[in-house]
Amino acid sequence: MRKILMLICIIIGVFCLSQIIISLFDKHEGTSFYNSTLPSHNEDFLKDLKRDYKDVKGYIEIKGTNINYPIVQSTDNDYYLNHLPNGEKNKMGSIYLDYRNNDFEDENTIIYGHNMNDGTMFSELENYKKQDYYEKHQEYLIYTAKEKIKVKIVAAYIADAAKESLPINFQNKEKEKYINDIKKRNILNSQIEITDEKIITLCTCADTYDTSRLILIGIPT
Repeated sequence: MRKILMLICIIIGVFCLSQIIISLFDKHEGTSFYNSTLPSHNEDFLKDLKRDYKDVKGYIEIKGTNINYPIVQSTDNDYYLNHLPNGEKNKMGSIYLDYRNNDFEDENTIIYGHNMNDGTMFSELENYKKQDYYEKHQEYLIYTAKEKIKVKIVAAYIADAAKESLPINFQNKEKEKYINDIKKRNILNSQIEITDEKIITLCTCADTYDTSRLILIGIPT
């Protein structure tokens, strides 16, 4: 019996060790890839990215944070959960547009990213739960093939992914209702009015409960 228990413990130990090694390898590979795609401040860098990685739609940069990544898009919202922009399978995944979005032309553009425990991808969005952090990082930039979009963050709230969905476009008074709901749930003390113009939404996992999502609402300025 002792030998069987010892064998089980060894098997469990080997499995756990293999998972740690895989995780470390993924982190190394993913970090190496993203470090190599940092913007060169050359106006052609996005053209180069789009040439090398067919699904690239833009680039997001929040100054003063680690959020500095290409934005990709697939035909669903699952593929880039565990693939890098170059197509390699990796737990870090990618920062990606909702598959329903038409580039950045819809009433609500939604951008997803993992909340990694090593500080990469969209993990730093958790800091927006703190008012003082928000006041220091109210803006971010999105680079597209057409333009550079400056986005002002105006609201943040916690949503339940199991019960709520994020809309892309609205009919009749749906948008007014949606914006009013955001205002009621906003955890930020923002002095900027949320208008009925286009909005850009950043979405990542929150640490409140399993299906909780942190939603950041921004408006192009």
